[in-house]
Amino acid sequence: MENKGMIYELIGKAIGKIGAIGKEKKNAQQGFMYRGIDQVYNALNPVMAELGIFFCPEVLDQKREERTTKNGTVLTYTLLTMKYTAYAPDGSSVSMTVVGEGMDSGDKGSNKAMSVAMKYAMFQLFCIPTEEMKDPDADVYTDVMPRSTRQPAAQVSTGSTVPPTQPAAQTPPPAPKKEMSEGAKFLVAAKAKLEKEIPGFDFGKARAELVASGEVENTPSATITLDQAALLISKMQDKYGKKAG
Repeated sequence: MENKGMIYELIGKAIGKIGAIGKEKKNAQQGFMYRGIDQVYNALNPVMAELGIFFCPEVLDQKREERTTKNGTVLTYTLLTMKYTAYAPDGSSVSMTVVGEGMDSGDKGSNKAMSVAMKYAMFQLFCIPTEEMKDPDADVYTDVMPRSTRQPAAQVSTGSTVPPTQPAAQTPPPAPKKEMSEGAKFLVAAKAKLEKEIPGFDFGKARAELVASGEVENTPSATITLDQAALLISKMQDKYGKKAG
């Protein structure tokens, strides 16, 4: 068989080393879980460094247009066709072409589109799963007999069958309630104060606009830190408090 170069062998090795990347981030607006580009970089960097693989991106096509949200915010929609070429130490390479989309109220539409394109190119090239494969030793089965040697189930008055050695099902105890973080507590109190001080103030809309403009990070309220919450409220007071005044 003709030798195609190291890149094909190294990609196979990388797939075995990278492992799973869980959906640990949450979209604040729509509530779905996703895998961020930083998680992908953190998973790929040590493996690629070890194997000597690197990538070169190339923008093949770009389309941009303005779109208006239901709240009246004007966003720039960017569609990029990206080509990524993976190289091995011997110079052999393999290329992939993907499409990335991004929207932003400022100048970061292309940045977001490139991040999405890179993320999904890596997911597909390395077949990265969302969770770890189950260890065969995680389950242990005892007293397992061939079907032909099992004893018939005992009949009860209701007509249902219950194996004689099976214990009654027990209702699991309720899961303990997670205590709110300091950042989340601060955010709840500050939100109530802002809505009281600024007539007609829409906290969710204001937060979405600040996230879209890149002024604050898109961090879920449940995991927001005290510093992040304080920055968010400060930005809201500066921007929307002046409008109210």
